[in-house]
Amino acid sequence: MKLRSLTPALACLLAGLLATMPAKAQVGAKTKAPSQPPPAAADARNEDRAAIRAALESFVKAFESRDAKALAAHWTAEGEYQNEAGATVHGRGALESGFAAFFAKTPEVKAEIQPESLRFLARDTAIGEGSVTVRRGPAEPSTSARYRTLLVREEGRWRLAQLSESPNDKVSIADLDWLIGEWKSTGGQGAEIRTTYAWAPSKKFINVQFSIKEKDLALTGTQVIGVDPATGAIHSWTFEANGGVGEGEWSRDGDHWVLDVAGTLTDGTTLTETNILRRVNEDTFTWQSINRLLDDSEIPDLPPVKVARVKP
Repeated sequence: MKLRSLTPALACLLAGLLATMPAKAQVGAKTKAPSQPPPAAADARNEDRAAIRAALESFVKAFESRDAKALAAHWTAEGEYQNEAGATVHGRGALESGFAAFFAKTPEVKAEIQPESLRFLARDTAIGEGSVTVRRGPAEPSTSARYRTLLVREEGRWRLAQLSESPNDKVSIADLDWLIGEWKSTGGQGAEIRTTYAWAPSKKFINVQFSIKEKDLALTGTQVIGVDPATGAIHSWTFEANGGVGEGEWSRDGDHWVLDVAGTLTDGTTLTETNILRRVNEDTFTWQSINRLLDDSEIPDLPPVKVARVKP
């Protein structure tokens, strides 16, 4: 079995596990002495956390060096990987062969990790859990999965014993992290758009400043995007500078987002439309508005507009 879907997820997964380690366990990190001693239970695991961090840093180094043998050595001899479909690669030798095949034709890959926990079950056993998103080139849609990894200590060394992935159907506001920054449209016959996305301090919401100009309508205002706890879906609340208000429900289709939007303008008329945001790459997306109604009257759809990130 080839490990085309395994390798990017692993690289991202392990980077995420490193992020779950406390600052005092980071290699080479400078920390101030605490004013009060930490709890004894935490002290008992800090040395283990540092050892796991060192093992995972070694794993990442082997991955970046494209060294299949060194990479596979980070597993136990009978270690295994199971993908979302339930297919399993078992044993260090099979893992090495799979990595070697992967490195022979490595695609362009980017990955993002959302770690949730690293916990110890026993003296020599730890579990990490979270989610991982993998992107294979600018034209391919991203894939997202849940992960669970089991690490064990053998002969004084922490190794991976098992990694399993499962479908990730849950949406998160972090799925829109790539939008953070300033954007503007780059011409064409559609709307002129300028937008700035910024995290709220809690990172539970994204604050948006926008202006949209098209033939029959000009809008400026603010927007808040977050997960609605009542539905579990990503939702946006829009406040126009002239007093209009609106809401939108976001649904994901790969890297694309469909926004079903309804709002009330200052004169009391209602505007409903479907906005489609298609991610092209890290610095480009297209925006289109279709199925538009002003009160009960149809108004023309807008053609796709190319929107590019404003570089500092």
